[in-house]
Amino acid sequence: MELSRRTLVLGTAAAGVLASATPSFAATGAAEGEFEESLVFRAGDDGLAVFHVFGLTTTVAGSVLAFAEARLTPHDADPHHLAVRRSRDGGRTWEPLRYVRRSDGVQSFVNPTPLVDRSTGRIFLFHAECFRDAGNTGGSPDSSRLYVVTSDDDGETWSSPQELTQLFDGDPNGQTLHMPGPGHGLQLSDGRLMVQVWHRRAIAFPVAERRYGVTVIHSDDGGATWQAGGGVPLDGAYPLNEARLIERPDSTLVVLGRYASGGTHPRITSVSTDRGATWSPPVLDAAARPVNAIDTGIARLTGLGEREDSRLVFSRTDSPTRRNMTVSISYDEGMSWPYSRVLTEGPASYSDTVALPDGRIGVLYGREHVPGVTTSFSRDIVFATFDLAWLTSGADTGRRGPATRLSFEVEDVPLTATPGVTVVPAADAMASGGAVVEVRATDYGQYLEAAIEITRGGRYDLYARFRHLANGGVVVIDVDGSRLGGPIDTSTVSVRSFRTELVGRVELARGRHTVRFTVVDKHVDSTGVRFAPDLVGLVLA
Repeated sequence: MELSRRTLVLGTAAAGVLASATPSFAATGAAEGEFEESLVFRAGDDGLAVFHVFGLTTTVAGSVLAFAEARLTPHDADPHHLAVRRSRDGGRTWEPLRYVRRSDGVQSFVNPTPLVDRSTGRIFLFHAECFRDAGNTGGSPDSSRLYVVTSDDDGETWSSPQELTQLFDGDPNGQTLHMPGPGHGLQLSDGRLMVQVWHRRAIAFPVAERRYGVTVIHSDDGGATWQAGGGVPLDGAYPLNEARLIERPDSTLVVLGRYASGGTHPRITSVSTDRGATWSPPVLDAAARPVNAIDTGIARLTGLGEREDSRLVFSRTDSPTRRNMTVSISYDEGMSWPYSRVLTEGPASYSDTVALPDGRIGVLYGREHVPGVTTSFSRDIVFATFDLAWLTSGADTGRRGPATRLSFEVEDVPLTATPGVTVVPAADAMASGGAVVEVRATDYGQYLEAAIEITRGGRYDLYARFRHLANGGVVVIDVDGSRLGGPIDTSTVSVRSFRTELVGRVELARGRHTVRFTVVDKHVDSTGVRFAPDLVGLVLA
Protein backbone atom coordinates (compact mmCIF):
# COMPACT_ATOMS: atom_id res chain seq x y z
CA MET A 1 0.00 0.00 0.00
CA GLU A 2 1.55 3.28 -1.07
CA LEU A 3 1.81 6.10 1.42
CA SER A 4 -0.81 8.82 1.33
CA ARG A 5 0.67 12.13 2.46
CA ARG A 6 -1.41 14.83 4.07
CA THR A 7 0.06 18.08 5.27
CA LEU A 8 -0.42 20.39 8.21
CA VAL A 9 -3.82 21.55 7.06
CA LEU A 10 -5.14 18.58 9.04
CA GLY A 11 -4.38 20.44 12.26
CA THR A 12 -5.85 23.82 11.49
CA ALA A 13 -9.12 23.27 13.32
CA ALA A 14 -7.60 22.36 16.68
CA ALA A 15 -7.97 25.74 18.34
CA GLY A 16 -11.69 25.75 17.68
CA VAL A 17 -12.51 22.26 18.89
CA LEU A 18 -10.72 21.99 22.21
CA ALA A 19 -12.52 23.35 25.24
CA SER A 20 -11.08 24.91 28.36
CA ALA A 21 -9.97 21.60 29.81
CA THR A 22 -7.62 21.02 26.85
CA PRO A 23 -6.14 24.33 25.67
CA SER A 24 -4.68 24.09 22.18
CA PHE A 25 -1.81 26.17 20.87
CA ALA A 26 -0.54 24.16 17.91
CA ALA A 27 -3.17 24.77 15.28
CA THR A 28 -2.23 28.22 14.03
CA GLY A 29 0.94 29.81 12.78
CA ALA A 30 3.64 28.56 10.44
CA ALA A 31 3.80 24.93 9.38
CA GLU A 32 6.24 22.93 11.51
CA GLY A 33 7.40 19.34 11.57
CA GLU A 34 6.49 16.26 9.57
CA PHE A 35 3.23 14.35 9.15
CA GLU A 36 2.48 11.24 7.07
CA GLU A 37 -0.46 8.87 6.90
CA SER A 38 -0.98 5.45 5.33
CA LEU A 39 -4.01 3.21 4.88
CA VAL A 40 -3.78 -0.05 6.86
CA PHE A 41 -7.25 -1.65 6.72
CA ARG A 42 -10.38 -0.77 4.73
CA ALA A 43 -13.92 -2.13 5.10
CA GLY A 44 -14.45 -4.70 2.37
CA ASP A 45 -10.84 -5.91 2.26
CA ASP A 46 -10.77 -9.69 1.76
CA GLY A 47 -14.58 -9.72 1.84
CA LEU A 48 -14.76 -8.44 5.43
CA ALA A 49 -17.53 -6.14 6.61
CA VAL A 50 -15.45 -3.84 8.86
CA PHE A 51 -12.27 -3.64 10.92
CA HIS A 52 -12.72 -2.50 14.51
CA VAL A 53 -10.98 -2.47 17.93
CA PHE A 54 -7.30 -1.92 17.26
CA GLY A 55 -4.00 -2.94 18.84
CA LEU A 56 -0.63 -1.41 18.04
CA THR A 57 2.97 -2.13 18.98
CA THR A 58 6.54 -1.88 17.80
CA THR A 59 8.83 -4.90 17.92
CA VAL A 60 12.43 -5.31 19.02
CA ALA A 61 13.33 -5.73 15.35
CA GLY A 62 11.87 -2.28 14.65
CA SER A 63 8.67 -3.35 12.90
CA VAL A 64 5.24 -1.83 13.53
CA LEU A 65 2.42 -4.35 14.01
CA ALA A 66 -1.16 -3.16 13.56
CA PHE A 67 -3.92 -5.52 14.76
CA ALA A 68 -7.69 -5.37 14.37
CA GLU A 69 -10.80 -7.44 14.67
CA ALA A 70 -11.56 -8.48 11.08
CA ARG A 71 -15.33 -8.67 11.32
CA LEU A 72 -17.23 -10.95 8.96
CA THR A 73 -20.39 -9.12 10.08
CA PRO A 74 -20.39 -5.92 12.11
CA HIS A 75 -21.73 -6.63 15.61
CA ASP A 76 -19.48 -7.11 18.66
CA ALA A 77 -20.40 -10.78 19.19
CA ASP A 78 -20.61 -11.75 15.51
CA PRO A 79 -17.93 -13.93 13.84
CA HIS A 80 -14.52 -12.18 13.68
CA HIS A 81 -11.00 -13.10 12.66
CA LEU A 82 -7.97 -11.42 14.23
CA ALA A 83 -5.96 -9.62 11.54
CA VAL A 84 -2.47 -8.10 11.48
CA ARG A 85 -0.40 -6.05 9.06
CA ARG A 86 3.30 -5.38 9.50
CA SER A 87 5.39 -2.40 8.46
CA ARG A 88 9.17 -2.58 8.31
CA ASP A 89 9.65 1.11 7.46
CA GLY A 90 7.92 2.91 10.33
CA GLY A 91 4.41 2.79 8.89
CA ARG A 92 5.11 4.10 5.40
CA THR A 93 4.25 0.81 3.65
CA TRP A 94 2.55 -2.35 4.87
CA GLU A 95 2.90 -6.04 4.13
CA PRO A 96 -0.21 -7.99 3.03
CA LEU A 97 -3.03 -8.77 5.43
CA ARG A 98 -2.47 -11.84 7.62
CA TYR A 99 -4.67 -13.59 10.18
CA VAL A 100 -3.44 -14.49 13.65
CA ARG A 101 -6.61 -16.46 14.38
CA ARG A 102 -9.30 -17.29 11.87
CA SER A 103 -12.95 -17.77 12.80
CA ASP A 104 -14.65 -20.93 11.65
CA GLY A 105 -17.65 -18.78 10.72
CA VAL A 106 -19.08 -18.92 14.23
CA GLN A 107 -16.16 -18.01 16.51
CA SER A 108 -15.94 -14.38 17.62
CA PHE A 109 -12.33 -13.40 18.38
CA VAL A 110 -12.06 -9.94 19.91
CA ASN A 111 -9.81 -7.28 21.46
CA PRO A 112 -6.34 -7.99 20.02
CA THR A 113 -3.93 -6.57 22.63
CA PRO A 114 -0.20 -6.92 21.89
CA LEU A 115 2.65 -6.82 24.40
CA VAL A 116 6.37 -7.13 23.60
CA ASP A 117 9.02 -8.41 26.00
CA ARG A 118 11.89 -6.02 25.17
CA SER A 119 14.47 -8.34 26.72
CA THR A 120 13.65 -11.37 24.55
CA GLY A 121 11.76 -9.92 21.59
CA ARG A 122 8.83 -12.28 22.13
CA ILE A 123 5.49 -10.81 21.07
CA PHE A 124 2.34 -11.71 23.02
CA LEU A 125 -1.12 -11.14 21.56
CA PHE A 126 -3.88 -11.32 24.16
CA HIS A 127 -7.44 -11.67 22.94
CA ALA A 128 -10.78 -13.19 23.86
CA GLU A 129 -13.36 -15.43 22.28
CA CYS A 130 -16.80 -14.17 23.21
CA PHE A 131 -20.24 -15.78 23.39
CA ARG A 132 -23.91 -14.85 23.66
CA ASP A 133 -26.18 -16.43 26.22
CA ALA A 134 -29.24 -18.33 25.02
CA GLY A 135 -31.94 -15.82 24.19
CA ASN A 136 -29.53 -12.96 23.51
CA THR A 137 -30.39 -11.78 20.01
CA GLY A 138 -28.51 -8.49 20.31
CA GLY A 139 -25.05 -7.50 19.16
CA SER A 140 -23.20 -7.65 22.49
CA PRO A 141 -21.62 -10.72 24.13
CA ASP A 142 -22.33 -12.08 27.60
CA SER A 143 -19.24 -14.11 28.37
CA SER A 144 -15.77 -14.80 27.03
CA ARG A 145 -12.63 -16.83 27.37
CA LEU A 146 -9.21 -15.15 27.52
CA TYR A 147 -6.29 -16.39 25.40
CA VAL A 148 -2.72 -15.46 24.48
CA VAL A 149 -0.64 -16.44 21.46
CA THR A 150 3.05 -15.65 20.94
CA SER A 151 5.46 -14.97 18.10
CA ASP A 152 9.25 -15.28 18.15
CA ASP A 153 9.80 -14.27 14.51
CA ASP A 154 8.62 -10.64 14.47
CA GLY A 155 4.99 -11.52 13.86
CA GLU A 156 5.48 -13.90 10.92
CA THR A 157 3.99 -16.92 12.70
CA TRP A 158 2.06 -17.45 15.90
CA SER A 159 1.83 -20.20 18.51
CA SER A 160 -1.21 -22.22 19.45
CA PRO A 161 -3.46 -20.35 21.88
CA GLN A 162 -2.97 -20.66 25.64
CA GLU A 163 -6.09 -20.11 27.72
CA LEU A 164 -5.90 -17.79 30.75
CA THR A 165 -9.57 -17.57 31.73
CA GLN A 166 -8.83 -19.62 34.85
CA LEU A 167 -7.08 -16.59 36.34
CA PHE A 168 -10.55 -15.24 37.10
CA ASP A 169 -12.03 -18.39 38.61
CA GLY A 170 -13.93 -17.66 41.80
CA ASP A 171 -14.64 -14.05 40.85
CA PRO A 172 -16.91 -12.79 43.66
CA ASN A 173 -18.49 -10.20 41.37
CA GLY A 174 -20.01 -12.72 39.01
CA GLN A 175 -18.32 -11.14 35.99
CA THR A 176 -18.42 -13.47 33.00
CA LEU A 177 -16.96 -11.26 30.27
CA HIS A 178 -13.16 -10.87 30.43
CA MET A 179 -11.68 -8.66 27.71
CA PRO A 180 -8.00 -7.69 27.39
CA GLY A 181 -7.01 -4.10 26.65
CA PRO A 182 -7.70 -3.21 24.01
CA GLY A 183 -4.76 -1.35 22.50
CA HIS A 184 -1.57 -2.71 24.01
CA GLY A 185 -0.13 -3.99 27.29
CA LEU A 186 2.84 -2.64 29.22
CA GLN A 187 6.29 -3.83 30.22
CA LEU A 188 7.29 -2.13 33.46
CA SER A 189 10.74 -0.63 33.92
CA ASP A 190 11.63 -3.58 36.21
CA GLY A 191 10.76 -6.06 33.43
CA ARG A 192 7.34 -7.20 34.64
CA LEU A 193 4.88 -7.86 31.81
CA MET A 194 1.36 -6.53 32.47
CA VAL A 195 -1.95 -6.43 30.65
CA GLN A 196 -5.15 -4.65 31.65
CA VAL A 197 -8.35 -6.73 31.43
CA TRP A 198 -11.86 -5.34 31.67
CA HIS A 199 -14.83 -7.30 32.96
CA ARG A 200 -18.60 -7.20 33.33
CA ARG A 201 -21.63 -9.39 33.90
CA ALA A 202 -23.99 -10.43 31.09
CA ILE A 203 -25.51 -7.74 28.91
CA ALA A 204 -29.00 -8.69 30.12
CA PHE A 205 -28.29 -6.99 33.46
CA PRO A 206 -29.21 -3.29 33.67
CA VAL A 207 -26.19 -1.06 33.09
CA ALA A 208 -25.89 -0.18 36.78
CA GLU A 209 -25.76 -3.90 37.67
CA ARG A 210 -23.23 -5.09 35.10
CA ARG A 211 -20.27 -4.44 37.45
CA TYR A 212 -17.90 -2.97 34.91
CA GLY A 213 -14.32 -2.99 36.15
CA VAL A 214 -10.63 -3.39 35.27
CA THR A 215 -7.99 -5.69 36.74
CA VAL A 216 -4.47 -6.56 35.62
CA ILE A 217 -2.61 -9.80 34.94
CA HIS A 218 1.18 -10.01 35.00
CA SER A 219 4.21 -12.23 34.46
CA ASP A 220 7.63 -12.05 36.09
CA ASP A 221 9.14 -14.95 34.11
CA GLY A 222 8.96 -13.66 30.57
CA GLY A 223 5.44 -14.89 29.97
CA ALA A 224 6.03 -18.53 30.94
CA THR A 225 3.32 -18.13 33.58
CA TRP A 226 0.70 -15.47 34.28
CA GLN A 227 -0.88 -14.36 37.55
CA ALA A 228 -3.91 -12.27 38.41
CA GLY A 229 -3.09 -8.89 39.93
CA GLY A 230 -5.34 -6.41 41.65
CA GLY A 231 -8.26 -4.43 40.29
CA VAL A 232 -9.69 -0.95 40.44
CA PRO A 233 -12.31 -0.98 43.22
CA LEU A 234 -15.75 -1.57 41.71
CA ASP A 235 -18.09 1.41 41.94
CA GLY A 236 -21.23 1.84 39.85
CA ALA A 237 -20.53 5.56 39.49
CA TYR A 238 -17.31 4.73 37.60
CA PRO A 239 -18.20 2.01 35.04
CA LEU A 240 -14.67 1.42 33.72
CA ASN A 241 -14.07 -0.83 30.73
CA GLU A 242 -11.72 -0.34 27.74
CA ALA A 243 -8.49 0.98 29.26
CA ARG A 244 -4.77 1.69 28.94
CA LEU A 245 -1.84 1.44 31.37
CA ILE A 246 0.94 3.97 31.95
CA GLU A 247 3.96 3.82 34.28
CA ARG A 248 5.12 7.06 35.89
CA PRO A 249 8.77 7.90 36.67
CA ASP A 250 8.20 7.05 40.37
CA SER A 251 6.95 3.55 39.33
CA THR A 252 3.32 4.41 40.05
CA LEU A 253 0.98 2.73 37.58
CA VAL A 254 -2.01 4.55 36.12
CA VAL A 255 -5.05 3.02 34.46
CA LEU A 256 -7.04 5.37 32.25
CA GLY A 257 -10.18 4.21 30.55
CA ARG A 258 -13.59 4.58 29.05
CA TYR A 259 -16.83 5.37 30.85
CA ALA A 260 -18.61 2.21 29.72
CA SER A 261 -22.28 3.10 29.77
CA GLY A 262 -22.34 5.68 26.99
CA GLY A 263 -22.86 9.42 27.01
CA THR A 264 -20.24 12.17 27.30
CA HIS A 265 -17.86 11.75 30.22
CA PRO A 266 -14.26 12.31 31.33
CA ARG A 267 -11.82 9.41 31.43
CA ILE A 268 -11.89 7.21 34.53
CA THR A 269 -8.50 6.87 36.24
CA SER A 270 -6.93 4.97 39.14
CA VAL A 271 -3.36 4.44 40.36
CA SER A 272 -1.31 1.64 41.92
CA THR A 273 1.84 2.15 43.98
CA ASP A 274 2.56 -1.58 44.48
CA ARG A 275 3.08 -2.89 40.93
CA GLY A 276 -0.62 -3.53 40.35
CA ALA A 277 -1.48 -5.42 43.54
CA THR A 278 -3.91 -2.75 44.75
CA TRP A 279 -5.49 0.30 43.13
CA SER A 280 -6.89 3.59 44.39
CA PRO A 281 -10.62 4.38 44.24
CA PRO A 282 -11.44 5.56 40.70
CA VAL A 283 -12.05 9.19 39.80
CA LEU A 284 -13.36 11.05 36.78
CA ASP A 285 -10.45 13.04 35.37
CA ALA A 286 -11.26 15.91 33.02
CA ALA A 287 -7.69 16.94 32.29
CA ALA A 288 -8.94 16.51 28.72
CA ARG A 289 -12.52 17.55 28.27
CA PRO A 290 -15.36 14.98 28.52
CA VAL A 291 -16.01 13.25 25.20
CA ASN A 292 -17.98 10.42 23.63
CA ALA A 293 -17.65 7.06 25.40
CA ILE A 294 -15.01 5.42 23.22
CA ASP A 295 -11.68 3.64 23.42
CA THR A 296 -8.67 5.96 23.37
CA GLY A 297 -4.91 5.57 23.01
CA ILE A 298 -2.11 6.70 25.30
CA ALA A 299 1.63 6.10 25.20
CA ARG A 300 4.76 7.34 26.90
CA LEU A 301 7.40 8.84 24.65
CA THR A 302 9.98 9.78 27.29
CA GLY A 303 10.24 10.25 31.02
CA LEU A 304 11.40 7.00 32.62
CA GLY A 305 15.10 7.67 32.02
CA GLU A 306 17.28 9.88 34.19
CA ARG A 307 16.91 13.61 33.46
CA GLU A 308 14.38 12.93 30.69
CA ASP A 309 11.47 15.26 30.19
CA SER A 310 8.17 13.46 30.70
CA ARG A 311 6.06 13.19 27.55
CA LEU A 312 2.74 11.35 27.24
CA VAL A 313 0.68 11.35 24.04
CA PHE A 314 -3.10 10.85 24.10
CA SER A 315 -5.38 10.13 21.11
CA ARG A 316 -9.17 10.28 21.17
CA THR A 317 -12.25 11.62 19.41
CA ASP A 318 -12.74 15.13 20.78
CA SER A 319 -16.51 15.42 20.43
CA PRO A 320 -19.77 14.31 22.06
CA THR A 321 -20.11 12.09 18.97
CA ARG A 322 -17.55 9.90 17.23
CA ARG A 323 -15.80 12.66 15.30
CA ASN A 324 -12.71 14.82 15.36
CA MET A 325 -9.76 12.51 16.08
CA THR A 326 -7.32 14.57 18.14
CA VAL A 327 -3.87 13.93 19.60
CA SER A 328 -2.44 15.82 22.58
CA ILE A 329 0.78 15.85 24.58
CA SER A 330 1.34 16.19 28.32
CA TYR A 331 4.52 17.08 30.20
CA ASP A 332 3.07 16.63 33.70
CA GLU A 333 1.96 12.98 33.68
CA GLY A 334 -1.44 13.69 32.18
CA MET A 335 -2.50 16.47 34.54
CA SER A 336 -2.80 18.81 31.54
CA TRP A 337 -2.56 18.52 27.76
CA PRO A 338 -1.33 21.90 26.51
CA TYR A 339 -0.60 21.10 22.85
CA SER A 340 -3.10 19.41 20.54
CA ARG A 341 -3.63 18.73 16.84
CA VAL A 342 -6.57 17.35 14.90
CA LEU A 343 -5.91 14.33 12.67
CA THR A 344 -9.35 14.38 11.04
CA GLU A 345 -12.34 16.65 11.62
CA GLY A 346 -14.82 14.11 10.28
CA PRO A 347 -16.16 10.81 11.60
CA ALA A 348 -13.66 8.79 13.64
CA SER A 349 -13.65 5.83 16.01
CA TYR A 350 -11.16 3.85 18.11
CA SER A 351 -7.44 4.61 18.27
CA ASP A 352 -4.19 3.36 19.71
CA THR A 353 -0.90 5.21 20.06
CA VAL A 354 2.77 4.16 20.25
CA ALA A 355 6.20 5.69 20.43
CA LEU A 356 8.20 4.78 17.32
CA PRO A 357 11.90 3.88 17.55
CA ASP A 358 12.99 7.01 15.66
CA GLY A 359 11.26 9.35 18.13
CA ARG A 360 8.13 9.92 16.08
CA ILE A 361 4.61 9.13 17.26
CA GLY A 362 2.28 6.61 15.60
CA VAL A 363 -1.52 6.61 15.87
CA LEU A 364 -3.69 3.84 14.43
CA TYR A 365 -7.27 5.08 14.15
CA GLY A 366 -10.52 4.76 12.25
CA ARG A 367 -11.93 7.56 10.12
CA GLU A 368 -14.95 8.06 7.85
CA HIS A 369 -18.11 6.00 8.31
CA VAL A 370 -18.80 2.84 6.37
CA PRO A 371 -21.71 3.67 4.04
CA GLY A 372 -24.86 1.89 5.11
CA VAL A 373 -23.39 0.71 8.44
CA THR A 374 -23.95 2.20 11.90
CA THR A 375 -21.76 5.22 12.69
CA SER A 376 -19.83 3.18 15.27
CA PHE A 377 -17.64 1.72 12.52
CA SER A 378 -15.00 3.32 10.33
CA ARG A 379 -14.39 2.70 6.65
CA ASP A 380 -10.65 3.40 6.72
CA ILE A 381 -8.20 2.38 9.43
CA VAL A 382 -5.13 4.56 8.95
CA PHE A 383 -1.73 4.95 10.57
CA ALA A 384 -0.66 8.54 11.16
CA THR A 385 2.97 9.32 12.01
CA PHE A 386 4.32 12.69 13.07
CA ASP A 387 7.10 14.23 15.07
CA LEU A 388 7.03 16.39 18.18
CA ALA A 389 7.60 19.54 16.15
CA TRP A 390 4.38 18.89 14.21
CA LEU A 391 2.39 18.18 17.36
CA THR A 392 3.64 21.31 19.15
CA SER A 393 4.24 23.59 16.13
CA GLY A 394 7.92 23.72 16.93
CA ALA A 395 7.68 24.33 20.67
CA ASP A 396 9.15 20.88 21.31
CA THR A 397 11.65 19.41 18.87
CA GLY A 398 12.52 16.38 20.98
CA ARG A 399 15.93 17.46 22.22
CA ARG A 400 14.30 18.75 25.37
CA GLY A 401 10.84 19.64 26.54
CA PRO A 402 9.57 23.12 25.72
CA ALA A 403 11.12 25.83 27.87
CA THR A 404 7.78 27.61 27.60
CA ARG A 405 5.92 25.15 29.86
CA LEU A 406 5.86 25.56 33.64
CA SER A 407 3.90 23.61 36.27
CA PHE A 408 3.48 24.46 39.94
CA GLU A 409 1.98 22.03 42.47
CA VAL A 410 0.00 24.25 44.81
CA GLU A 411 1.00 22.36 47.95
CA ASP A 412 4.70 22.94 47.15
CA VAL A 413 4.76 26.73 46.62
CA PRO A 414 4.59 29.52 49.26
CA LEU A 415 0.97 30.10 50.29
CA THR A 416 -0.86 32.88 52.10
CA ALA A 417 -4.55 33.10 52.95
CA THR A 418 -7.18 35.41 54.37
CA PRO A 419 -7.14 35.37 58.19
CA GLY A 420 -9.56 32.74 59.44
CA VAL A 421 -9.17 30.52 56.39
CA THR A 422 -7.88 27.01 57.10
CA VAL A 423 -5.54 25.43 54.57
CA VAL A 424 -5.23 21.67 54.97
CA PRO A 425 -2.84 19.54 52.87
CA ALA A 426 -4.67 16.42 51.75
CA ALA A 427 -3.09 13.28 50.36
CA ASP A 428 -4.73 12.16 47.14
CA ALA A 429 -3.28 9.46 44.91
CA MET A 430 -4.86 11.02 41.83
CA ALA A 431 -3.53 14.53 42.45
CA SER A 432 -0.41 16.03 40.91
CA GLY A 433 2.40 15.15 43.32
CA GLY A 434 0.02 12.95 45.32
CA ALA A 435 -1.55 15.81 47.29
CA VAL A 436 -3.80 18.85 47.08
CA VAL A 437 -4.57 21.63 49.53
CA GLU A 438 -8.13 21.92 50.76
CA VAL A 439 -9.10 25.51 51.48
CA ARG A 440 -11.82 25.89 54.12
CA ALA A 441 -13.26 29.41 54.08
CA THR A 442 -16.08 30.87 56.15
CA ASP A 443 -17.31 33.66 53.85
CA TYR A 444 -17.29 34.87 50.27
CA GLY A 445 -14.33 37.04 49.31
CA GLN A 446 -11.81 34.93 51.23
CA TYR A 447 -8.83 33.61 49.29
CA LEU A 448 -5.73 31.49 48.98
CA GLU A 449 -2.73 33.05 47.27
CA ALA A 450 0.12 31.03 45.71
CA ALA A 451 3.52 32.52 44.86
CA ILE A 452 5.14 31.25 41.65
CA GLU A 453 8.55 32.00 40.17
CA ILE A 454 8.81 32.66 36.41
CA THR A 455 12.19 32.07 34.80
CA ARG A 456 11.31 33.53 31.38
CA GLY A 457 9.11 36.53 30.70
CA GLY A 458 6.39 36.45 28.06
CA ARG A 459 2.69 36.03 27.35
CA TYR A 460 1.33 32.87 28.94
CA ASP A 461 -1.88 30.87 28.92
CA LEU A 462 -2.58 29.91 32.52
CA TYR A 463 -4.57 26.86 33.47
CA ALA A 464 -5.55 25.48 36.88
CA ARG A 465 -6.41 21.98 38.02
CA PHE A 466 -8.88 21.45 40.88
CA ARG A 467 -10.09 18.47 42.82
CA HIS A 468 -13.84 18.95 42.80
CA LEU A 469 -15.51 18.61 46.19
CA ALA A 470 -19.03 17.86 47.31
CA ASN A 471 -20.66 21.29 47.55
CA GLY A 472 -17.36 22.94 46.57
CA GLY A 473 -17.16 26.68 46.09
CA VAL A 474 -17.11 28.86 42.99
CA VAL A 475 -13.80 30.71 42.61
CA VAL A 476 -12.25 33.45 40.52
CA ILE A 477 -8.55 33.78 39.81
CA ASP A 478 -6.41 36.93 39.92
CA VAL A 479 -2.77 37.21 38.86
CA ASP A 480 -0.76 39.97 40.55
CA GLY A 481 -4.00 41.62 41.68
CA SER A 482 -5.76 41.65 38.30
CA ARG A 483 -8.71 39.43 37.43
CA LEU A 484 -7.73 36.75 34.92
CA GLY A 485 -10.58 34.26 34.91
CA GLY A 486 -13.61 32.65 36.45
CA PRO A 487 -16.04 32.02 37.92
CA ILE A 488 -15.00 28.37 38.11
CA ASP A 489 -17.42 25.98 39.79
CA THR A 490 -15.42 23.39 41.76
CA SER A 491 -18.44 21.51 43.10
CA THR A 492 -19.55 17.97 42.51
CA VAL A 493 -22.69 16.30 43.73
CA SER A 494 -21.52 12.77 44.40
CA VAL A 495 -18.59 11.61 42.23
CA ARG A 496 -14.86 11.96 42.81
CA SER A 497 -13.41 14.12 40.08
CA PHE A 498 -10.61 16.42 38.90
CA ARG A 499 -10.78 19.06 36.21
CA THR A 500 -8.27 21.29 34.45
CA GLU A 501 -9.51 24.75 33.45
CA LEU A 502 -7.99 27.20 30.99
CA VAL A 503 -8.13 30.42 33.01
CA GLY A 504 -6.86 33.04 30.57
CA ARG A 505 -3.86 34.74 28.96
CA VAL A 506 -1.50 36.99 30.89
CA GLU A 507 1.76 38.86 30.33
CA LEU A 508 4.36 37.91 32.97
CA ALA A 509 7.85 39.28 33.53
CA ARG A 510 10.64 37.13 34.87
CA GLY A 511 10.45 36.85 38.66
CA ARG A 512 7.85 36.20 41.36
CA HIS A 513 4.10 36.47 40.77
CA THR A 514 0.97 35.71 42.77
CA VAL A 515 -2.00 33.60 41.72
CA ARG A 516 -5.00 34.24 43.97
CA PHE A 517 -8.01 31.92 44.27
CA THR A 518 -10.99 33.81 45.74
CA VAL A 519 -14.27 32.11 46.64
CA VAL A 520 -17.19 34.17 45.31
CA ASP A 521 -20.16 31.79 45.45
CA LYS A 522 -21.26 28.35 46.44
CA HIS A 523 -23.07 25.96 44.17
CA VAL A 524 -25.09 24.34 46.97
CA ASP A 525 -25.87 25.99 50.31
CA SER A 526 -24.26 24.42 53.38
CA THR A 527 -22.02 25.45 56.24
CA GLY A 528 -18.63 26.72 55.11
CA VAL A 529 -17.12 27.09 51.67
CA ARG A 530 -14.41 24.74 50.34
CA PHE A 531 -12.23 24.37 47.28
CA ALA A 532 -9.11 22.35 46.48
CA PRO A 533 -6.57 23.69 43.94
CA ASP A 534 -4.06 21.10 42.75
CA LEU A 535 -1.88 22.53 39.99
CA VAL A 536 -1.12 25.83 38.22
CA GLY A 537 0.31 25.53 34.72
CA LEU A 538 1.72 28.07 32.27
CA VAL A 539 2.33 27.63 28.56
CA LEU A 540 3.93 30.41 26.51
CA ALA A 541 1.31 31.59 24.01
